[in-house]
Amino acid sequence: MRFRSCTQNPHLRRLLAWIFALGGVSSAFSAEELHPQDGPHVDIRIFIDAEAVVLQLEMNLVFLDYLVDFPREEPARISSVEWPDLKPTLLEFFEQSHPVRIDDQRVLPELEELQINDPDLALLPLFPISGEQGLRKIRFRLVYPTSSMPSKVEISWTTFPPDILTDLVDPPPLDLAAELDAEGVRAPLLFTVDEPGLTWRALGGSIDARLLEVPESVIEPGSQVPVLAIMFFVAGGVVLIVGILVSRLSDSPVPVVAAVGIEGVLLISGVGLLFSDFGRVTMGGGPRLPDVVEAEAIFRPLHANVYRAFDYVEESDIYDALDRSVDGPFLETLYRTIFRGLVMQEEGGAVARVTEVRPLEIEVGDIVMEEGEDGLERPAFTVSCRWQVDGVVSHWGHSHERTNEYFADWDVVEGPDGWQLTGAEIREQDRLEEEGHVEVGEEFDV
Repeated sequence: MRFRSCTQNPHLRRLLAWIFALGGVSSAFSAEELHPQDGPHVDIRIFIDAEAVVLQLEMNLVFLDYLVDFPREEPARISSVEWPDLKPTLLEFFEQSHPVRIDDQRVLPELEELQINDPDLALLPLFPISGEQGLRKIRFRLVYPTSSMPSKVEISWTTFPPDILTDLVDPPPLDLAAELDAEGVRAPLLFTVDEPGLTWRALGGSIDARLLEVPESVIEPGSQVPVLAIMFFVAGGVVLIVGILVSRLSDSPVPVVAAVGIEGVLLISGVGLLFSDFGRVTMGGGPRLPDVVEAEAIFRPLHANVYRAFDYVEESDIYDALDRSVDGPFLETLYRTIFRGLVMQEEGGAVARVTEVRPLEIEVGDIVMEEGEDGLERPAFTVSCRWQVDGVVSHWGHSHERTNEYFADWDVVEGPDGWQLTGAEIREQDRLEEEGHVEVGEEFDV
């Protein structure tokens, strides 16, 4: 399938290879597996950065005809004569009906890279309702320029064609799945009649701002011992005893009188030190082992942050986010394990975006002081956890969801950078849409 730019000269055509984002199309695929499906469809990708807000749209001609009034001699095609009128028609529509506001200021778009594809007509049997009109698609970008990274973006979307795949007789409005890329994070969206748009606010780009806060270790304050005051008291007592002994040996009261004077000065100084922080030493204290409730409160955000890391697009950002919650040696193994769990092979190997993580059961095990490689003892505990992960792949205005359930034992240790996950052993994993149960019984490994 190829996209081309139509011009008034039909010989000047720029052919582009159109690659499905989620895998190739095979003639062996069923209608349910092929994308896009019959009826009106649109693929919506939104990008926000310091230079522009961009709406990248790909829609079949069925959706185009619900979007704008663009009559054609052949409904399933756009001739080279008709093509020049499409760009101003689309611009006028989006300026008036789908406004975009950046930092509370309305911004008009520039329309770029308008193209139309050459569909494989062998796929027509899969489109009994739309026919070639459902196969043929246009692609373009709406660019809303900015002078700096926006702090707020509002996008209105008001076009919802009938969902004929849900109900051909009385179709409801079509819910439109989309994706948003901003601040290095890719997130699934859903435009509906009840929620016809998006309001995005910047978080500042900080990884820490996107992660849940993990409680710090409980530190026992210890006891403040007035060591210097005690030394003064002891020294005063010693001076007095020495003075008494010298007086007896010399049969003179002078040493006792001098000793009493010195002892008095030391005693007064020691008493004064008791009412100040000077000369005090902290005895005891330090990290305290968490109780069961505190251990669970530590584990929950650590576990959630593992999946939040995969909201990022770039692998380096994912690693940086994981590094906040996962100990170094375990990080690489956990990254590959979670990544494999998010890959939807039935969708051409597309990586699902996590929409929700639900802990079902959390049981805290042993809570101990554990000696680390540096020889220092640190608090540590184990957790047995059962949880579910919802993932979604969005394309062509609809989404494919999957839920996996896992049960694993986790190791949690307080390191120099706070609490971190240091190991895990998966016990069970299930894909809830399918029957069957897999007993794994091995450590997370590749």
